[in-house]
Amino acid sequence: CAAPTRLHFAALSKADERINFFPIGTNVTYVCRPGYENTSESSPTSTCLENLAWSEAAELCRRRSCGQPGPLPGGRLLVLTDLRFGARVNVSCEDG
Repeated sequence: CAAPTRLHFAALSKADERINFFPIGTNVTYVCRPGYENTSESSPTSTCLENLAWSEAAELCRRRSCGQPGPLPGGRLLVLTDLRFGARVNVSCEDG
C-alpha cells in the first residue's frame, strides 16, 4: 500500500510513522491529535487490504470541549452552540 490515510482527528503512532513499506496485512495505529480525545478503550487502526487500499479507521477521537470562554469586559458573546476544539465564538461590543 501507499502511505496510510491521513486523518483529520488522529495521526499515525510514532512507531508506525517511521515505516515506509506497507505489505498487504500491515496494521497501523493512530493516536488522537491535540484538541481531540479518545472515546474508546482502543485506538483507531487501519489495515492494508488485498486491493492495496487502506481500511477505514474508526473515528474514535472527538473534539475536546474548551468550556465557557468566561466574562468579556466591554463585550458580549453571541449565541454559543459549540464550545469544542476548533469552534468559533462571535463577540460584540457592549453599547455605551
